[in-house]
Amino acid sequence: MAKSTQQKAEIAELIRRSEASRLRLSDAHSVLKDRLNVPARLVGSLKAEPKKWIGGSVVVGLVASRFFRSKKPSKIVRKVKKPRSLLLGTLTLAATMAKPAAKIYATKLLKDYFRRQLDDGSARRPVSGNIPRY
Repeated sequence: MAKSTQQKAEIAELIRRSEASRLRLSDAHSVLKDRLNVPARLVGSLKAEPKKWIGGSVVVGLVASRFFRSKKPSKIVRKVKKPRSLLLGTLTLAATMAKPAAKIYATKLLKDYFRRQLDDGSARRPVSGNIPRY
């Protein structure tokens, strides 16, 4: 009987130790969960110390605007347009107007080429009304 009483005492001690370990583990888990919850921590910090957050954002904004500011040119340089000659202006206008016409002409040539390729092939389409039955 002494053994069974001693075993029961050991089992009771193990149960008590495991419950204590579970409690410590759950406390550690909740602490870790709170530390990793960044959005909630930010909201809490904003509510607790709004003046520090506003001051910090103003300072960071001023520093960022100082570093990312575009540098002012020392002198304003204006480009002087050279007057075009009448010949150059006419050629530019003619080339601009000829682009759509050239595209239309090239499209027509390609259509005619492919139409000839299809007509010259051995698989001619039957004329309407003369469709062979299979």
